[in-house]
Amino acid sequence: MNKPLSPFLALAAASLGLVSGCFPQAAPDKLVTATSLEEAARLGAGVECLDLSTAPRLAAFPEGIAAHAALRKLSLRGQPAAAALPAAIGSLAALESLDLAETGLKSLPDAFAALSGLRHLYLSDNGITNFPAPLGALKDLTYLNLDRNALAALSPDIGGLAGLKWLRLNHNRLADLPPEAAQLKNVKRLYLRGNALEKLPEAVLGMTALEELDLGANRIAELPEAIVDMPNLHRIDLDGNPLVKLPEGIGRMKKLRWLVVNNCQLPVEEQQRVRQLFPDKVKVHIAF
Repeated sequence: MNKPLSPFLALAAASLGLVSGCFPQAAPDKLVTATSLEEAARLGAGVECLDLSTAPRLAAFPEGIAAHAALRKLSLRGQPAAAALPAAIGSLAALESLDLAETGLKSLPDAFAALSGLRHLYLSDNGITNFPAPLGALKDLTYLNLDRNALAALSPDIGGLAGLKWLRLNHNRLADLPPEAAQLKNVKRLYLRGNALEKLPEAVLGMTALEELDLGANRIAELPEAIVDMPNLHRIDLDGNPLVKLPEGIGRMKKLRWLVVNNCQLPVEEQQRVRQLFPDKVKVHIAF
């Protein structure tokens, strides 16, 4: 029986079309993969994917990783030895995907900014309190996961992530976003569930490519009227907020297809008003 893929390898396989089902059966190439340091040593410099998330706990950060110049995907998820990254991490110029979740990581070395080819970065479940400044240099990063940390604010460096398309900030302590976040013109998915927001951050209105917005489990009582003019927004999750009213012009949101406002405080009259704004011919799922 084939050994099941780890979550990291499954994602890598899916991105390369190696998984059956809705993904193609064939792929143009297959990454040279190792799941232990010993295997990586045997395979030598040609290793392209190293997944140590299921390996025995490392005693220290493996200095030999820097020798794998061809490495494109690296997972150290759940390895406390990765909590203090050495500057040598910046030498992995081919790196595209890096998973440092659940490691206890609190900061990133300045050399991290040299990872200019990085596309996917997982930093969830680490207790990070300050937005790591080196991230602002990663202009080609498309996916950033900072879920379940201890961020009370983001620094202006966030504005440097010009290529970002998916930003996860669920379950932090954010009360707002800095104005520089409005520079994220390519973000399509923004997740801010379980923070300390009392209003929609104004910077969100500048994210004109935004398609999905999750504001659930915050403290938002009202949304600004300007949100209805966001041209691409098709899903808004607002469940668990003390909402009493939705924007007057919400019916003008022609691309809206999913509106979640259950466990809010919308009166029956407001619920009826919103339903009437979307005729049956417009397929909008509204969850009260």
